Amino acid sequence: MKKYRFLLLLFVLGFIYMGCEENDIDVYDETPRLNLYYRNLAVHFRDSDYVKGNTEKEWLLRVDLQGYRLTEDKSFCMKVRPNDAYTLKADVSFAEQYMFPKDSIHQIFTIKVARPENLTTTKAYQADICFDLDNPLHQFDPGREDKEVLPLEVHYVIKRTNWNDYQWGEYSDAKYFFMMDHFKATIDDIPENEDTQKEIYDAYEEYKKNNPPLLDDKGKEIVFKKVD
Repeated sequence: MKKYRFLLLLFVLGFIYMGCEENDIDVYDETPRLNLYYRNLAVHFRDSDYVKGNTEKEWLLRVDLQGYRLTEDKSFCMKVRPNDAYTLKADVSFAEQYMFPKDSIHQIFTIKVARPENLTTTKAYQADICFDLDNPLHQFDPGREDKEVLPLEVHYVIKRTNWNDYQWGEYSDAKYFFMMDHFKATIDDIPENEDTQKEIYDAYEEYKKNNPPLLDDKGKEIVFKKVD
């Protein structure tokens, strides 16, 4: 009976080993390979980025070496893999190539993520970051399938939880953009008093002399409180 149990155990272990070989690359394969460290990434643009004129952000990513350490520096390349399922596509740029130094087990590199053209309300801008295996400057073989793609989401939201309806009236993105353009500041740095109420009211009335009215999220003209 013990003999049969032992044979059954060997069979199960052999089956598991074969399954691992089919879905994973041997850690000690002789060719150098890279894997992405992070599983997903989210980049957020806020009202402060708009005021500061930040149209892109630099973001640090990490890749890990699979297998033996390198004996010389090698280059690797990144790209965005097309994905037709994404209706809003994030704008991501990379260096022509990155260097992975010898005797290192991981490397940090920088990408640039552009601020979306429009605010994100219900859906984020998306992109799939991956290794550019077809690039002649990429000197690594494919790594693990579960670590070859990094899904990216880019959010652009300016609405704040500390908006003061009594001071500024009902919130809308168009109203807040106008305020930031005029005061060159977020609501954190705009004094809440009658002077600023009158200033923004007068500024909007002056704006309408040469421009069409600004509409709120419901399609109605924005309204600032009039102070006598």
